[in-house]
Amino acid sequence: MEEGYTAGAVRERLIIAGIRELETHGLNDFSLRRVAVASEVSCAAPYRHFRDKEELILEIIRYINRQWSLLQEQILAVFPSDDTRALCELGVAHIRFWIANPNFRSVLLLDTDAKEEDPRLFERRKISEGLTSLIRAYCQRRGDSAATEAEKSYAFLALIYGTVLMLGNRELANDDTTISMIRTRLSDILTA
Repeated sequence: MEEGYTAGAVRERLIIAGIRELETHGLNDFSLRRVAVASEVSCAAPYRHFRDKEELILEIIRYINRQWSLLQEQILAVFPSDDTRALCELGVAHIRFWIANPNFRSVLLLDTDAKEEDPRLFERRKISEGLTSLIRAYCQRRGDSAATEAEKSYAFLALIYGTVLMLGNRELANDDTTISMIRTRLSDILTA
């Protein structure tokens, strides 16, 4: 173990540095050595916590999933009886989550040509899976058809991820007016 750090602290430092490494160098040039240097630990430390770089990358995706999941649970607790409002606020929170954590966004585009059985692909899908299942349940309670449910899920997620991209590129202003517009559009999708 690295001097002055608990095993859990070293592991988290490696994950955080790994996120920055993915953002800066991408998947193909990902370096455990640079992750160790950025974490201020020995070059052997990553191998004491992760089998290889693939396992670290998988843990990075899981880490981001856990961060989002905690936020999602908090929002659902605030709006327990208003499904439309809860989903709209989750959509806005999803956008704010990706904007507030720009280094997490590299995971959205990570290895898009991965094989279907790749665990990274499975974990990455969990990022939007919670929203999709909540939209599905919402549509079922409304009596929407399966086609309508699929259309609403697609439109909802497309608006979220498109907005993240546009805010990140500064094509949209990151202000209350934009957020209000997004809330309205998300609500329109759900109630159509």
